[in-house]
Amino acid sequence: MRLAVFGATGRAGRVVVDHALRGDHEVCTLARDPARLRPRAGLRVVGGDVRDPAAVAETLEGADAVISTLGRRRQDGDVCTDGIRTVLSAAAGNMPRRLIVLSNYGVADSRRRTAYVAVSWLLERAVLRDKEHMEALLRDSNADWTIVRAPVLTNGPRTGRYRTGVDLQLSFTAKVSRADLAEFILTELRDNVHIRQSVTITS
Repeated sequence: MRLAVFGATGRAGRVVVDHALRGDHEVCTLARDPARLRPRAGLRVVGGDVRDPAAVAETLEGADAVISTLGRRRQDGDVCTDGIRTVLSAAAGNMPRRLIVLSNYGVADSRRRTAYVAVSWLLERAVLRDKEHMEALLRDSNADWTIVRAPVLTNGPRTGRYRTGVDLQLSFTAKVSRADLAEFILTELRDNVHIRQSVTITS
């Protein structure tokens, strides 16, 4: 499968790209600094910004599916919202309809009255608001999207022992390794179990 990956220079994105290449997928990524990605067989890197329609369209060309692990940094503003808006616009023609997007637990319909969610919004309000706006764009689109809502991400190994569900409620101890997250994302691309659903993952 040919995959277009956005956010590939981030910590989660790097692991997703590694797992995809080991799974014999072809990967095209978009990076403002292509030198941050190690050249490998099966990997193509387009230089540019995710807010640039031309760069995004080039990244999507020939792709069967899209993965976004975009994350907000202070200097980036609402990069998740802006990025997905650009991707959806570029994909409106003959580009891939299948998107899997990394989000955070505690936004949109997972914004429950729990201590976990309350503290998350207290500490990361700008990040979660960006993710919430991003999710709204996906729900209003015609894409075959899956939103993956994650808790704290760790650098632990792939265990294969994680839980997923559309109604999971997480506690302060919730976490999952980026390796398990990557495995789930690629499994979902293969099996298409959660099309147009938001699914939570935790170890």
